[in-house]
Amino acid sequence: MSPARTEPIAPVGGRGDELRRLFRLAGPVMIAYLGTISMGTIDTIMAGRLGPAALGSVALGHTWGIAVAIVAYGAARVLDPIVAQAYGAGDRRAAGLGLSRGLAMMTILGAPVIVLYAAAGPGLALLGQPIELIPDARTYCLVLVPGMPAILAFVVVRNFLQAVGLVRPATYAILLANVMNVLFNGVFMYGWLGFPSLGVAGCALSTAIGQWIMLGAIVVFSRRTLRAYWPGFSGAFAWAPLSPMLRLGLTLGFQFGLEVWAFHAAGFMMGRLGGAAFAAHAVAINLATISFMLPSGVGVAAATRVGNLVGAGLPWGRSAAIAIGLGAAIVAVPAIAFLLLPKALAGIYTSDVTVVGVAAAIIPLAGAFQLFDGTQAVAFGVLRGAGDLKVPAIVNVLGYWLFGLPIGWVLAFPAGGGARGVWAGLVLGLAAVALLLVLRVGRLSRRPVTRLLE
Repeated sequence: MSPARTEPIAPVGGRGDELRRLFRLAGPVMIAYLGTISMGTIDTIMAGRLGPAALGSVALGHTWGIAVAIVAYGAARVLDPIVAQAYGAGDRRAAGLGLSRGLAMMTILGAPVIVLYAAAGPGLALLGQPIELIPDARTYCLVLVPGMPAILAFVVVRNFLQAVGLVRPATYAILLANVMNVLFNGVFMYGWLGFPSLGVAGCALSTAIGQWIMLGAIVVFSRRTLRAYWPGFSGAFAWAPLSPMLRLGLTLGFQFGLEVWAFHAAGFMMGRLGGAAFAAHAVAINLATISFMLPSGVGVAAATRVGNLVGAGLPWGRSAAIAIGLGAAIVAVPAIAFLLLPKALAGIYTSDVTVVGVAAAIIPLAGAFQLFDGTQAVAFGVLRGAGDLKVPAIVNVLGYWLFGLPIGWVLAFPAGGGARGVWAGLVLGLAAVALLLVLRVGRLSRRPVTRLLE
Protein backbone atom coordinates (compact mmCIF):
# COMPACT_ATOMS: atom_id res chain seq x y z
CA MET A 1 0.00 0.00 0.00
CA SER A 2 1.15 3.54 -0.69
CA PRO A 3 2.52 5.25 2.42
CA ALA A 4 0.20 8.22 1.98
CA ARG A 5 -3.23 8.66 0.49
CA THR A 6 -3.27 9.79 -3.13
CA GLU A 7 -6.88 8.97 -4.05
CA PRO A 8 -10.05 10.62 -2.69
CA ILE A 9 -12.10 8.81 -0.08
CA ALA A 10 -14.85 6.82 -1.81
CA PRO A 11 -18.40 7.80 -0.79
CA VAL A 12 -20.74 5.16 0.59
CA GLY A 13 -22.11 3.08 -2.28
CA GLY A 14 -24.21 -0.08 -2.41
CA ARG A 15 -24.45 -2.45 0.54
CA GLY A 16 -22.21 -5.06 -1.10
CA ASP A 17 -19.50 -2.53 -1.92
CA GLU A 18 -19.58 -1.12 1.60
CA LEU A 19 -19.45 -4.58 3.19
CA ARG A 20 -16.41 -5.46 1.08
CA ARG A 21 -14.74 -2.21 2.07
CA LEU A 22 -15.41 -2.87 5.76
CA PHE A 23 -14.21 -6.48 5.49
CA ARG A 24 -10.94 -5.39 3.86
CA LEU A 25 -10.28 -3.22 6.91
CA ALA A 26 -11.81 -5.49 9.54
CA GLY A 27 -10.41 -8.87 8.47
CA PRO A 28 -6.74 -8.29 9.35
CA VAL A 29 -7.78 -6.37 12.48
CA MET A 30 -9.85 -9.33 13.67
CA ILE A 31 -6.87 -11.62 13.17
CA ALA A 32 -4.60 -9.15 14.97
CA TYR A 33 -7.00 -8.74 17.88
CA LEU A 34 -7.52 -12.50 18.13
CA GLY A 35 -3.74 -12.83 18.14
CA THR A 36 -3.45 -10.24 20.90
CA ILE A 37 -6.00 -11.93 23.10
CA SER A 38 -4.65 -15.37 22.28
CA MET A 39 -1.45 -14.49 24.12
CA GLY A 40 -3.50 -14.25 27.30
CA THR A 41 -5.45 -17.36 26.31
CA ILE A 42 -2.26 -19.33 25.73
CA ASP A 43 -0.93 -18.14 29.07
CA THR A 44 -4.16 -19.18 30.80
CA ILE A 45 -4.27 -22.63 29.16
CA MET A 46 -0.59 -23.33 29.79
CA ALA A 47 -0.86 -22.08 33.38
CA GLY A 48 -3.89 -24.33 33.85
CA ARG A 49 -1.63 -27.35 33.26
CA LEU A 50 0.24 -26.33 36.43
CA GLY A 51 -2.96 -26.62 38.48
CA PRO A 52 -5.96 -24.50 39.56
CA ALA A 53 -3.82 -22.23 41.78
CA ALA A 54 -1.53 -21.24 38.90
CA LEU A 55 -4.53 -20.76 36.59
CA GLY A 56 -6.25 -18.51 39.13
CA SER A 57 -3.06 -16.54 39.87
CA VAL A 58 -2.32 -15.82 36.21
CA ALA A 59 -5.96 -14.87 35.61
CA LEU A 60 -5.98 -12.61 38.68
CA GLY A 61 -2.69 -10.93 37.74
CA HIS A 62 -3.87 -10.48 34.16
CA THR A 63 -7.14 -8.99 35.43
CA TRP A 64 -5.30 -6.48 37.62
CA GLY A 65 -2.88 -5.58 34.81
CA ILE A 66 -5.62 -4.85 32.30
CA ALA A 67 -7.63 -2.95 34.91
CA VAL A 68 -4.79 -0.52 35.69
CA ALA A 69 -3.59 -0.12 32.08
CA ILE A 70 -6.94 0.14 30.28
CA VAL A 71 -7.16 3.94 30.49
CA ALA A 72 -3.81 4.22 28.70
CA TYR A 73 -4.79 1.58 26.13
CA GLY A 74 -8.12 3.31 25.55
CA ALA A 75 -6.51 6.75 25.31
CA ALA A 76 -4.50 5.52 22.32
CA ARG A 77 -7.83 5.08 20.49
CA VAL A 78 -8.02 8.87 20.23
CA LEU A 79 -5.86 8.38 17.14
CA ASP A 80 -8.87 6.73 15.48
CA PRO A 81 -10.82 9.97 14.94
CA ILE A 82 -7.84 12.37 14.84
CA VAL A 83 -5.73 10.45 12.33
CA ALA A 84 -8.60 8.91 10.34
CA GLN A 85 -10.26 12.30 9.87
CA ALA A 86 -6.94 13.94 8.94
CA TYR A 87 -6.26 11.13 6.48
CA GLY A 88 -9.72 11.56 4.96
CA ALA A 89 -9.05 15.26 4.52
CA GLY A 90 -5.64 14.59 2.91
CA ASP A 91 -3.83 16.34 5.79
CA ARG A 92 -0.65 14.27 6.13
CA ARG A 93 0.98 16.67 8.59
CA ALA A 94 -1.91 16.42 11.07
CA ALA A 95 -1.90 12.63 10.77
CA GLY A 96 1.83 12.47 11.51
CA LEU A 97 1.50 14.81 14.47
CA GLY A 98 -1.19 12.49 15.80
CA LEU A 99 1.40 9.71 15.88
CA SER A 100 4.18 11.69 17.60
CA ARG A 101 1.82 13.27 20.13
CA GLY A 102 0.21 9.89 20.72
CA LEU A 103 3.60 8.50 21.76
CA ALA A 104 4.16 11.56 23.97
CA MET A 105 0.77 11.07 25.57
CA MET A 106 1.53 7.40 26.23
CA THR A 107 4.83 8.34 27.87
CA ILE A 108 2.91 10.54 30.32
CA LEU A 109 0.25 7.90 31.02
CA GLY A 110 2.75 5.05 31.28
CA ALA A 111 4.30 6.20 34.58
CA PRO A 112 1.17 5.72 36.73
CA VAL A 113 0.44 2.44 34.96
CA ILE A 114 3.82 1.04 36.01
CA VAL A 115 3.31 2.22 39.60
CA LEU A 116 -0.08 0.51 39.74
CA TYR A 117 1.35 -2.70 38.29
CA ALA A 118 3.87 -2.72 41.13
CA ALA A 119 1.03 -2.22 43.64
CA ALA A 120 -0.81 -5.39 42.59
CA GLY A 121 -0.31 -7.20 45.92
CA PRO A 122 -1.90 -4.67 48.28
CA GLY A 123 -4.46 -3.68 45.64
CA LEU A 124 -5.78 -7.21 45.24
CA ALA A 125 -5.81 -7.72 48.99
CA LEU A 126 -7.82 -4.52 49.41
CA LEU A 127 -10.35 -5.88 46.91
CA GLY A 128 -10.79 -9.02 48.99
CA GLN A 129 -9.40 -11.46 46.44
CA PRO A 130 -8.46 -15.06 47.37
CA ILE A 131 -5.46 -14.76 49.66
CA GLU A 132 -3.86 -17.92 48.28
CA LEU A 133 -3.70 -16.44 44.75
CA ILE A 134 -2.30 -13.00 45.59
CA PRO A 135 1.46 -13.77 45.98
CA ASP A 136 1.81 -15.33 42.52
CA ALA A 137 -0.52 -12.72 40.97
CA ARG A 138 1.72 -9.99 42.43
CA THR A 139 4.83 -11.69 41.01
CA TYR A 140 3.13 -11.98 37.62
CA CYS A 141 2.48 -8.22 37.52
CA LEU A 142 5.97 -7.25 38.72
CA VAL A 143 7.67 -9.37 36.06
CA LEU A 144 5.48 -7.75 33.38
CA VAL A 145 6.64 -4.21 34.22
CA PRO A 146 9.66 -4.19 31.82
CA GLY A 147 7.33 -4.95 28.92
CA MET A 148 4.98 -2.02 29.56
CA PRO A 149 6.85 0.65 27.53
CA ALA A 150 6.81 -1.69 24.55
CA ILE A 151 3.12 -2.57 24.66
CA LEU A 152 2.08 1.07 25.20
CA ALA A 153 4.14 2.20 22.19
CA PHE A 154 2.79 -0.72 20.18
CA VAL A 155 -0.86 0.25 20.67
CA VAL A 156 -0.11 3.82 19.50
CA VAL A 157 1.65 2.66 16.34
CA ARG A 158 -1.05 0.04 15.69
CA ASN A 159 -3.90 2.54 16.06
CA PHE A 160 -2.12 5.07 13.84
CA LEU A 161 -1.65 2.49 11.08
CA GLN A 162 -5.28 1.33 11.36
CA ALA A 163 -6.47 4.93 11.02
CA VAL A 164 -4.63 5.32 7.71
CA GLY A 165 -5.99 1.98 6.49
CA LEU A 166 -2.81 -0.08 6.92
CA VAL A 167 -3.84 -3.05 9.06
CA ARG A 168 -1.57 -5.96 8.07
CA PRO A 169 1.67 -5.01 9.90
CA ALA A 170 0.00 -5.34 13.31
CA THR A 171 -1.39 -8.73 12.29
CA TYR A 172 2.01 -10.04 11.26
CA ALA A 173 3.68 -8.65 14.40
CA ILE A 174 1.12 -10.23 16.72
CA LEU A 175 1.23 -13.61 14.99
CA LEU A 176 5.01 -13.65 15.34
CA ALA A 177 4.74 -12.71 19.02
CA ASN A 178 2.25 -15.53 19.62
CA VAL A 179 4.60 -18.15 18.22
CA MET A 180 7.42 -16.82 20.37
CA ASN A 181 5.14 -16.67 23.42
CA VAL A 182 4.39 -20.41 23.22
CA LEU A 183 8.10 -21.21 22.95
CA PHE A 184 9.10 -18.87 25.76
CA ASN A 185 6.26 -20.17 27.98
CA GLY A 186 7.63 -23.67 27.53
CA VAL A 187 11.16 -22.55 28.31
CA PHE A 188 10.46 -20.30 31.29
CA MET A 189 7.19 -21.70 32.69
CA TYR A 190 7.79 -25.44 32.22
CA GLY A 191 11.60 -25.53 32.08
CA TRP A 192 12.13 -26.72 28.51
CA LEU A 193 15.68 -26.94 27.16
CA GLY A 194 17.11 -27.35 30.65
CA PHE A 195 16.01 -23.93 31.95
CA PRO A 196 14.69 -23.72 35.52
CA SER A 197 10.90 -23.96 35.74
CA LEU A 198 9.69 -20.52 36.90
CA GLY A 199 5.95 -21.26 36.89
CA VAL A 200 3.78 -18.12 36.99
CA ALA A 201 6.83 -15.82 36.89
CA GLY A 202 8.02 -17.59 33.72
CA CYS A 203 4.62 -17.00 32.13
CA ALA A 204 4.92 -13.25 32.76
CA LEU A 205 8.53 -13.16 31.54
CA SER A 206 7.60 -14.73 28.20
CA THR A 207 4.77 -12.20 27.80
CA ALA A 208 7.09 -9.25 28.49
CA ILE A 209 9.57 -10.51 25.89
CA GLY A 210 6.73 -10.98 23.43
CA GLN A 211 5.64 -7.35 23.90
CA TRP A 212 9.04 -6.09 22.79
CA ILE A 213 8.98 -8.50 19.84
CA MET A 214 5.59 -7.05 18.79
CA LEU A 215 6.85 -3.47 18.92
CA GLY A 216 10.00 -4.22 16.94
CA ALA A 217 8.09 -6.22 14.36
CA ILE A 218 5.35 -3.66 13.69
CA VAL A 219 7.93 -0.92 13.22
CA VAL A 220 9.93 -3.04 10.78
CA PHE A 221 6.86 -4.20 8.83
CA SER A 222 5.47 -0.66 8.45
CA ARG A 223 8.71 1.32 8.23
CA ARG A 224 7.90 2.82 4.80
CA THR A 225 4.59 4.28 5.98
CA LEU A 226 5.99 5.44 9.32
CA ARG A 227 8.89 7.15 7.56
CA ALA A 228 6.48 8.97 5.22
CA TYR A 229 4.38 10.38 8.08
CA TRP A 230 6.82 10.69 10.97
CA PRO A 231 7.38 14.39 11.88
CA GLY A 232 9.95 13.73 14.61
CA PHE A 233 9.58 14.35 18.32
CA SER A 234 10.27 18.09 18.03
CA GLY A 235 7.32 19.79 19.71
CA ALA A 236 5.57 16.49 20.49
CA PHE A 237 5.58 17.31 24.21
CA ALA A 238 4.56 20.97 23.74
CA TRP A 239 1.69 21.34 26.20
CA ALA A 240 -0.57 23.67 24.20
CA PRO A 241 -1.22 21.22 21.31
CA LEU A 242 -0.76 18.08 23.42
CA SER A 243 -3.22 18.93 26.19
CA PRO A 244 -6.41 18.84 24.02
CA MET A 245 -5.36 15.45 22.67
CA LEU A 246 -4.57 14.21 26.18
CA ARG A 247 -7.94 15.44 27.43
CA LEU A 248 -9.78 13.65 24.62
CA GLY A 249 -7.62 10.57 25.09
CA LEU A 250 -8.42 10.40 28.79
CA THR A 251 -12.13 10.76 28.00
CA LEU A 252 -11.86 7.83 25.62
CA GLY A 253 -9.62 5.92 28.03
CA PHE A 254 -12.14 6.20 30.83
CA GLN A 255 -14.85 5.15 28.38
CA PHE A 256 -12.94 1.93 27.77
CA GLY A 257 -12.08 1.70 31.43
CA LEU A 258 -15.67 1.90 32.60
CA GLU A 259 -16.55 -1.03 30.36
CA VAL A 260 -13.56 -3.20 31.25
CA TRP A 261 -13.75 -2.33 34.96
CA ALA A 262 -17.37 -3.45 34.96
CA PHE A 263 -16.29 -6.92 33.85
CA HIS A 264 -13.43 -6.87 36.32
CA ALA A 265 -15.80 -5.81 39.10
CA ALA A 266 -17.86 -8.85 38.16
CA GLY A 267 -14.67 -10.90 38.38
CA PHE A 268 -13.93 -9.57 41.84
CA MET A 269 -17.49 -10.51 42.85
CA MET A 270 -16.69 -14.00 41.61
CA GLY A 271 -13.50 -13.95 43.66
CA ARG A 272 -15.63 -13.48 46.77
CA LEU A 273 -17.34 -16.75 45.86
CA GLY A 274 -13.98 -18.56 46.08
CA GLY A 275 -10.96 -19.53 44.00
CA ALA A 276 -12.85 -22.09 41.90
CA ALA A 277 -15.53 -19.56 41.01
CA PHE A 278 -12.91 -17.00 40.02
CA ALA A 279 -11.06 -19.54 37.86
CA ALA A 280 -14.37 -20.48 36.18
CA HIS A 281 -15.11 -16.81 35.57
CA ALA A 282 -11.64 -16.44 34.02
CA VAL A 283 -12.47 -19.25 31.58
CA ALA A 284 -15.85 -17.77 30.64
CA ILE A 285 -14.58 -14.21 30.29
CA ASN A 286 -11.65 -15.40 28.18
CA LEU A 287 -14.03 -17.18 25.80
CA ALA A 288 -16.27 -14.10 25.65
CA THR A 289 -13.25 -11.90 25.01
CA ILE A 290 -12.09 -14.09 22.12
CA SER A 291 -15.56 -13.82 20.58
CA PHE A 292 -15.55 -10.05 21.19
CA MET A 293 -12.48 -9.63 18.98
CA LEU A 294 -14.64 -10.30 15.90
CA PRO A 295 -17.05 -7.36 16.28
CA SER A 296 -14.23 -5.32 17.78
CA GLY A 297 -12.39 -5.65 14.46
CA VAL A 298 -15.51 -4.42 12.68
CA GLY A 299 -15.66 -1.56 15.18
CA VAL A 300 -12.13 -0.50 14.26
CA ALA A 301 -13.04 -0.69 10.56
CA ALA A 302 -16.15 1.41 11.25
CA ALA A 303 -14.12 3.99 13.18
CA THR A 304 -11.64 4.27 10.31
CA ARG A 305 -14.30 4.38 7.60
CA VAL A 306 -16.54 6.87 9.40
CA GLY A 307 -13.52 9.00 10.37
CA ASN A 308 -12.34 9.06 6.74
CA LEU A 309 -15.84 10.05 5.56
CA VAL A 310 -16.09 12.82 8.17
CA GLY A 311 -12.67 14.14 7.17
CA ALA A 312 -13.68 14.12 3.52
CA GLY A 313 -16.98 15.86 4.31
CA LEU A 314 -19.10 12.92 3.09
CA PRO A 315 -22.27 11.39 4.61
CA TRP A 316 -21.51 8.42 6.87
CA GLY A 317 -24.85 7.25 8.33
CA ARG A 318 -25.41 4.41 5.84
CA SER A 319 -21.90 3.03 6.40
CA ALA A 320 -22.53 3.11 10.15
CA ALA A 321 -25.78 1.14 9.81
CA ILE A 322 -24.15 -1.50 7.62
CA ALA A 323 -21.24 -1.86 10.04
CA ILE A 324 -23.52 -2.26 13.08
CA GLY A 325 -25.55 -4.93 11.32
CA LEU A 326 -22.36 -6.76 10.38
CA GLY A 327 -21.10 -6.64 13.97
CA ALA A 328 -24.32 -8.12 15.32
CA ALA A 329 -24.36 -10.89 12.71
CA ILE A 330 -20.74 -11.92 12.98
CA VAL A 331 -21.00 -13.12 16.60
CA ALA A 332 -23.76 -15.65 15.85
CA VAL A 333 -21.40 -18.62 15.44
CA PRO A 334 -19.51 -18.22 18.74
CA ALA A 335 -22.78 -17.45 20.53
CA ILE A 336 -24.28 -20.76 19.37
CA ALA A 337 -21.11 -22.62 20.40
CA PHE A 338 -21.28 -21.10 23.89
CA LEU A 339 -24.90 -22.16 24.22
CA LEU A 340 -24.43 -25.73 22.97
CA LEU A 341 -20.90 -26.71 24.08
CA PRO A 342 -20.18 -25.05 27.45
CA LYS A 343 -18.60 -28.07 29.14
CA ALA A 344 -16.39 -28.95 26.19
CA LEU A 345 -15.16 -25.35 25.95
CA ALA A 346 -14.42 -25.20 29.67
CA GLY A 347 -12.48 -28.46 29.40
CA ILE A 348 -10.01 -26.81 27.02
CA TYR A 349 -8.75 -24.66 29.89
CA THR A 350 -8.71 -27.02 32.85
CA SER A 351 -9.44 -30.59 33.91
CA ASP A 352 -10.49 -29.55 37.43
CA VAL A 353 -14.02 -30.90 37.86
CA THR A 354 -15.22 -28.10 40.13
CA VAL A 355 -13.96 -25.32 37.87
CA VAL A 356 -15.41 -27.00 34.77
CA GLY A 357 -18.79 -27.37 36.48
CA VAL A 358 -19.06 -23.70 37.45
CA ALA A 359 -17.75 -22.55 34.05
CA ALA A 360 -20.25 -24.74 32.19
CA ALA A 361 -23.06 -23.05 34.13
CA ILE A 362 -22.05 -19.51 33.16
CA ILE A 363 -20.68 -19.95 29.61
CA PRO A 364 -24.22 -20.12 28.10
CA LEU A 365 -24.89 -16.67 29.62
CA ALA A 366 -21.72 -15.43 27.91
CA GLY A 367 -23.23 -16.73 24.68
CA ALA A 368 -26.51 -14.95 25.36
CA PHE A 369 -24.92 -11.51 25.46
CA GLN A 370 -22.82 -11.92 22.30
CA LEU A 371 -25.45 -10.18 20.17
CA PHE A 372 -25.45 -7.16 22.46
CA ASP A 373 -21.65 -7.18 22.67
CA GLY A 374 -21.27 -7.20 18.89
CA THR A 375 -23.74 -4.36 18.50
CA GLN A 376 -22.24 -2.07 21.12
CA ALA A 377 -18.65 -2.70 19.96
CA VAL A 378 -19.38 -1.47 16.44
CA ALA A 379 -21.66 1.37 17.56
CA PHE A 380 -18.86 2.57 19.81
CA GLY A 381 -16.42 2.40 16.88
CA VAL A 382 -18.80 4.46 14.73
CA LEU A 383 -19.11 7.13 17.43
CA ARG A 384 -15.34 7.15 17.93
CA GLY A 385 -14.77 7.72 14.22
CA ALA A 386 -17.28 10.56 14.28
CA GLY A 387 -15.43 12.13 17.23
CA ASP A 388 -18.26 11.58 19.74
CA LEU A 389 -16.29 10.62 22.85
CA LYS A 390 -18.15 11.98 25.88
CA VAL A 391 -21.67 10.59 25.49
CA PRO A 392 -20.53 6.92 25.24
CA ALA A 393 -18.70 7.32 28.56
CA ILE A 394 -21.95 8.47 30.17
CA VAL A 395 -23.75 5.52 28.58
CA ASN A 396 -21.25 3.11 30.11
CA VAL A 397 -21.79 4.58 33.58
CA LEU A 398 -25.54 4.20 33.22
CA GLY A 399 -25.58 0.76 31.58
CA TYR A 400 -22.90 -1.06 33.53
CA TRP A 401 -22.45 0.71 36.85
CA LEU A 402 -25.95 1.94 37.66
CA PHE A 403 -27.85 -0.95 36.09
CA GLY A 404 -25.99 -4.16 35.27
CA LEU A 405 -23.55 -4.50 38.20
CA PRO A 406 -26.04 -3.64 40.97
CA ILE A 407 -28.51 -6.16 39.53
CA GLY A 408 -25.72 -8.74 39.28
CA TRP A 409 -24.77 -8.18 42.92
CA VAL A 410 -28.37 -8.57 44.09
CA LEU A 411 -28.91 -11.70 42.01
CA ALA A 412 -25.60 -13.25 43.11
CA PHE A 413 -25.62 -12.58 46.84
CA PRO A 414 -28.94 -11.54 48.45
CA ALA A 415 -30.92 -13.66 45.96
CA GLY A 416 -28.45 -16.54 46.21
CA GLY A 417 -27.85 -16.91 42.46
CA GLY A 418 -24.08 -17.07 42.84
CA ALA A 419 -22.02 -17.08 39.64
CA ARG A 420 -25.04 -17.14 37.34
CA GLY A 421 -26.45 -14.07 39.09
CA VAL A 422 -23.27 -12.07 38.44
CA TRP A 423 -23.37 -12.98 34.76
CA ALA A 424 -27.09 -12.26 34.40
CA GLY A 425 -26.35 -8.71 35.56
CA LEU A 426 -23.63 -8.41 32.92
CA VAL A 427 -26.06 -9.49 30.20
CA LEU A 428 -28.62 -6.87 31.24
CA GLY A 429 -26.03 -4.10 31.48
CA LEU A 430 -24.60 -4.91 28.07
CA ALA A 431 -28.07 -4.90 26.50
CA ALA A 432 -28.73 -1.44 27.93
CA VAL A 433 -25.41 -0.07 26.63
CA ALA A 434 -25.98 -1.51 23.14
CA LEU A 435 -29.45 0.04 22.88
CA LEU A 436 -28.33 3.49 24.04
CA LEU A 437 -25.28 3.58 21.74
CA VAL A 438 -27.32 2.59 18.68
CA LEU A 439 -29.83 5.34 19.46
CA ARG A 440 -26.94 7.80 19.75
CA VAL A 441 -25.54 6.75 16.35
CA GLY A 442 -28.94 7.27 14.74
CA ARG A 443 -29.27 10.74 16.21
CA LEU A 444 -25.72 11.87 15.45
CA SER A 445 -25.78 10.62 11.85
CA ARG A 446 -28.47 13.19 11.05
CA ARG A 447 -26.29 16.13 12.17
CA PRO A 448 -23.25 17.83 10.59
CA VAL A 449 -20.00 16.53 12.17
CA THR A 450 -16.69 18.43 12.11
CA ARG A 451 -13.10 17.20 12.48
CA LEU A 452 -11.47 16.90 15.89
CA LEU A 453 -8.48 19.17 16.62
CA GLU A 454 -8.30 20.69 13.14
